[in-house]
Amino acid sequence: MSRAAKLTFIGSCVFAASTIWFVHRAQKMERESMYQGVLRDQERKAQREQNTREFEETRARYAELIKQQPDFNEAEGVQESKGPGRPDKGA
Repeated sequence: MSRAAKLTFIGSCVFAASTIWFVHRAQKMERESMYQGVLRDQERKAQREQNTREFEETRARYAELIKQQPDFNEAEGVQESKGPGRPDKGA
């Protein structure tokens, strides 16, 4: 075999091996990236469930506090307010 043929063969082998290595590396990185997405989704789901539980607990506490408080509209001396920071202006 001539020297040029040997160099061409070696160059082709190196190129093929490099291409195969690069493709496997890219696939591995893509697989890891996709798995990180799964982990983030699981974390988001757990956080959403925790937020829902906290919201339900807060709602239950709020309902209990509303039941415990007296009705202030029926108390003596309580004036009906126009809202915070909105004085009654004559028209």
